[in-house]
Amino acid sequence: MKVVIIGAGVSGLSVACLLRRKGFEVEVLEGASYFGGFAHSFQWNGHTCDWAAHRLFTHDEHILQQLLSLVPMNRLARVSAVRLGGKWLHDPVDVVQLCRRFFPGKTLSIPWTYLARPRGLPESSFRNYCLKKYGRTLERFLFSPYTVKMFGIPPDQISVEWARKKVRIAGPLDVIRQGSKKKFNYFYYPQRGGYGSICERLHDEVKDAVRLNAEVTGLRIENGRVAGVRWRDGNGEQESRGDWVISTIPLTNLCRLLGHEPPLTYRAVSAVYVLVNKPQTTPNHWIYYMDGGLSVNRLCEFKNMDPQLGPPETSVVCAEVTDRDRPDYLDKTVKDLAGSGIFRMDQVLDTTQVTREFSYPVYRCDYEKDVDAARAHLAQFANLRYVGRAAQFEHMEVDDCFAAALQLVRELTTPEKVAVVPERRAALPVEPMVAAVAVDVGGAEDLERAIESLRASDYGQRSLILVSGRAGVEDLARDRWPDVRVIRRPEGMGIPAAFNAGCNLAVRLGADYVFFTLSRATVDPDLLSQLVRVAQRDPEAGLLTPKILRADAPDRIWSIGTRFRKFPPGIKSIGAGRPDDKTFAGEREVDFAVSCGLLVKREVFEKAGLFDPGYAFYYEDIDFSLRARAEGFRVRFVPEARMFYREDVEERESDEFFEQWGESFSRFYRRHVRPAAVKLPVHLAYLLAREAVSGRLSRVPALWRGAFRGLHQRMGEIPKLGADFIELP
Repeated sequence: MKVVIIGAGVSGLSVACLLRRKGFEVEVLEGASYFGGFAHSFQWNGHTCDWAAHRLFTHDEHILQQLLSLVPMNRLARVSAVRLGGKWLHDPVDVVQLCRRFFPGKTLSIPWTYLARPRGLPESSFRNYCLKKYGRTLERFLFSPYTVKMFGIPPDQISVEWARKKVRIAGPLDVIRQGSKKKFNYFYYPQRGGYGSICERLHDEVKDAVRLNAEVTGLRIENGRVAGVRWRDGNGEQESRGDWVISTIPLTNLCRLLGHEPPLTYRAVSAVYVLVNKPQTTPNHWIYYMDGGLSVNRLCEFKNMDPQLGPPETSVVCAEVTDRDRPDYLDKTVKDLAGSGIFRMDQVLDTTQVTREFSYPVYRCDYEKDVDAARAHLAQFANLRYVGRAAQFEHMEVDDCFAAALQLVRELTTPEKVAVVPERRAALPVEPMVAAVAVDVGGAEDLERAIESLRASDYGQRSLILVSGRAGVEDLARDRWPDVRVIRRPEGMGIPAAFNAGCNLAVRLGADYVFFTLSRATVDPDLLSQLVRVAQRDPEAGLLTPKILRADAPDRIWSIGTRFRKFPPGIKSIGAGRPDDKTFAGEREVDFAVSCGLLVKREVFEKAGLFDPGYAFYYEDIDFSLRARAEGFRVRFVPEARMFYREDVEERESDEFFEQWGESFSRFYRRHVRPAAVKLPVHLAYLLAREAVSGRLSRVPALWRGAFRGLHQRMGEIPKLGADFIELP
């Protein structure tokens, strides 16, 4: 089987290398005279220079080990700084530091505008998000100038999605600036050869299949498939044919080749290199220049990554510049850097610049709709896939690109396992493997409806796992649902422990994501596709929850997530009982997910562990969400993903329910609330008194028994996902 790959950047080379290892014939077409794309290194004045700043940091231990196996890397302690208002600040910046360094001008205005912030402002843009969360001073002084410089459009035209990725939801005394993955204290960098050595290593395995200076000019379409790729080089027009075509070129360019003009734009970046006559300008790996009046966005110094990248007496700094409208931007960049004090103008020995046209996808408001329309157009071509930063219109790092390549290779090389094949493929650039884990908790009719709804999914790369203690369920699955794997659930196993059993099998099967549900729930056919769509867009969204509607009243919300009210204590379900109207039509972050409908990235299990099996049920999803958030992952509500849950009213009035609730209440407080010795008895006394005075005195004994049992329960360690559960595609 032959695969034609358009583009020889890190994504294209990763796909080519991994497919060749699987025995595929590959051909890579690259329009430039070099390979590596944005992850390219070159020699200049005796120094090895990367194109712009690069470093490797990932939550995914599996991806990290794969990249480390390609190229030996050093683990470096992060050293970075921020230049703002003519002052040097620690990175990340916090409000206390701002108030102290910019006394008295910002000392009063930051807390004042924070307290007076417009809390009711809709989160419809980057500007509105920052105003609502932090107030006018921080929005104008810290957040918007850098972002406007980066995208080249006003802050009220920038998507709120960028704010959700780059600005943490936290109080004013917390760290408020965050990098592309969570604040990190270390990163990896190749031991020799610069960052481009990663692509050098990939290229070594497929160099005989890579054609440079091969400009793609068109695609031949036959019967809904891409039958050939037309390209030209110095020898004229040629065509390559293959069973599959993988594109890594910009999404807009690919769509134009196929008759669609998406209104999407990219921001070009010029990397300005300055050779300085001094051994080192600063000890920082990178510096952020936040002021809008400065040309520079970010600066890196390569010898701080690896002293062997250049001679000892000189150093090269690289400034990323997106504001290129001025004809003298190169001179202004050098003067801005000298003005910050890192070198003098008489120390400048040489300068040059290298521009990449499709560096930053521009996140305009509602850009997601245009991306989805482009993906829907491309989905009609059965053998076409696209992967990578520019191709997916996402701000992806090298580890994200490599992970997407792994997922794509798994999709192309995994034999079809599902018995119900979707009529139309989901409109996604890559379909990572998703395992749906359903725990059997209801009646036989509930189970049948739940499994059939999952089997009717439009998502092709899926596996279904049922955890059940029902007699004869294995025979039922063998006869009715041959694509469903069954795990026997022993008597007394709680739902969190059942989820863990399904999760372990899911990861053994190669799942990138695991969807958890209960047999009382049914899902829409596009639920998995909608959840994965948002997960691919936001690498930090580790937990994604759908819109859960009531099965008996489909126009009413059952839950979109939960929040924990500290006092009066209780779990508050967001939206419960309210109409499904425009209030719940937009994506948002929520505090905690609901385990009866929850998509989780594999990396979350690797970092935060599995569910706590000590919970029989209740509070286990809040516990899990808290641990995931502590590792830097976010919980996202996806309104387009819908499911329907049937609640057992009789069960919720039983003594067993309140005993389990009380037991979980005590366990949660012991693990997460401080000081538990004070708050737990106070809050428990409140709950018991509330039930008594509300005329529900019969609940009090069951609540007390459960809470008492939870107080004496062994806590134990959170189970981890072992490395032996992870398999390569």
